[in-house]
Amino acid sequence: MTNLLKTSALTLAALVGVAAVTVPAMADSPKFNADYLISQLRYDGVNAIAADQVTDSSFRATVVNGGHQSFEFFDIDSLQQVK
Repeated sequence: MTNLLKTSALTLAALVGVAAVTVPAMADSPKFNADYLISQLRYDGVNAIAADQVTDSSFRATVVNGGHQSFEFFDIDSLQQVK
């Protein structure tokens, strides 16, 4: 009985360890590059200060207009605003 408990405990510890390593690697899509998207939006005249991926094809940008921050959504490929 104690061997079964030891084996179960080791298996559970291994699964938790693998999950802890795998989840951060899956956090952002390899296609999503926030710094690049911010710089492209700024080049287009949008005063973006942050970008976060929403779906595979869109992202949310934090934009400053007149001293106020707001969220605007854009297509990742075309950088066109999604309304």
